[in-house]
Amino acid sequence: MTSLGITPALNGDMDGETVIGVTDTLTVRASQIRSEAIMWQPLLRSAVIKEHDYQVIAVYDTMTKEQQMERLKVDGLNIVKTLINLTISICNEKILQHVLVLVNDVLTNKDNISLFEEIEKGNTAEKAVNNDSSKGLSSWEPFLDLLNRPDEFIVNQSCLILAKVISCGRFRLDSKNLNWFINWQVSQLLQNNTYLHTILASQQLMLRVPEYRAPFYNSTCLDKMLNILSTRISFQLQYQMVFCFWLLSFRTTYCFKLLDFIKPTAEILRQAAKEKVIRIILQFYRNLLTNHSAPRKAAELMIQGKVQVVMGQLIEKNWKDEDIKEDVEHVKGVLDEMLQDMSTFDSYLAEVKSGKLEWSPLHTNPAFWRENAQKLNQNDHEVLRMIRILLKDEQDPTTLAVCAHDVGEYVRHYPVGKYNIEKLGLKERVVCLLDNDDPKVKSAALLALQKLMLNNWEFMAKTNA
Repeated sequence: MTSLGITPALNGDMDGETVIGVTDTLTVRASQIRSEAIMWQPLLRSAVIKEHDYQVIAVYDTMTKEQQMERLKVDGLNIVKTLINLTISICNEKILQHVLVLVNDVLTNKDNISLFEEIEKGNTAEKAVNNDSSKGLSSWEPFLDLLNRPDEFIVNQSCLILAKVISCGRFRLDSKNLNWFINWQVSQLLQNNTYLHTILASQQLMLRVPEYRAPFYNSTCLDKMLNILSTRISFQLQYQMVFCFWLLSFRTTYCFKLLDFIKPTAEILRQAAKEKVIRIILQFYRNLLTNHSAPRKAAELMIQGKVQVVMGQLIEKNWKDEDIKEDVEHVKGVLDEMLQDMSTFDSYLAEVKSGKLEWSPLHTNPAFWRENAQKLNQNDHEVLRMIRILLKDEQDPTTLAVCAHDVGEYVRHYPVGKYNIEKLGLKERVVCLLDNDDPKVKSAALLALQKLMLNNWEFMAKTNA
């Protein structure tokens, strides 16, 4: 497991497979494009490409991918220069797509990033000698320029290549172009973007670089991700987004904003079937509970999201990955300790804020209501107002039934509170539950209304017993 507070190291490969998966749109389309033969001779005759570049690509493109990897060990710098030259000179979209696939294939081996670094070093030196910013061959500028093209494959393949070039080696993009690139990525964070996997993959790569995190954090990236994460998306997209949050959570000053992601990730955690999604969420939570300047706030939000309940379920499983078991035990231990420190009413308040209520002793124990009924009036009847919202918007039958029950218990132990129930519109909400399809909800609503209308509730309860 990556030790907390330390930026995680890059994976051994950069082909995107461990980052975006083999079934994403870009990977599938690239496989199709790679198999399509390109006629390079006409491009030479029409002077679209130079003789030297033709001699290199005409041979290189006939090789298998394995043969290409071996050839790169011998003549890598010359081949990469040719591929970048072709990226600049070719306008035909079909051929440009093919060239970009070849460039990305080069970057499947992390060692080949040094070829791009060498080109950039030569570019910088040439500009310095000639005192001309237009001189030299750049290892990244052509791919940044291609983000303005209309073809979806071209812009997204260029995006991933650029992210690798500026993140996986020692070269770092200047702040002006970095901000432009990040803002472009943010504009692509749309749920209906079929290349969303690729955009997130590029962000996963870039957020591994500490100096790139501030521009991401200060953009609208997290707001866009929060909107997408709150909808139904694939487990792979969930994993990629939480991976980005996890990387940002290594910086203490970023953790406060990341608290907004506890609720949606807690919901994902309750439903997650994929082990890797569970693992990355646990590591994200562990960072928040460790790196955050106010870990109590993070723990309270996790308790509201019923994370401690999920931890109790996960700890019973037999995990092949010992790191998951360790993370589960750590998160559960912190939350259990926090629960012990919280008062009984704090626990009740946390549950109401979570929006999911269950038939726990907090609701059914008369002693709790005798001691805490009046506390529902605190902060301008904050709890009653939250219960009113749940009675209006919630669909879960158990939550509705418990809400109705709590309204009845409130007036039972605090009779003056009937006025608050009327004033805040809670009685009207409970009445509406009489038409609910669930018999348990109907029963709870009827019982609550009886408590509202009768002063001799205790007598009635004994009579019915």
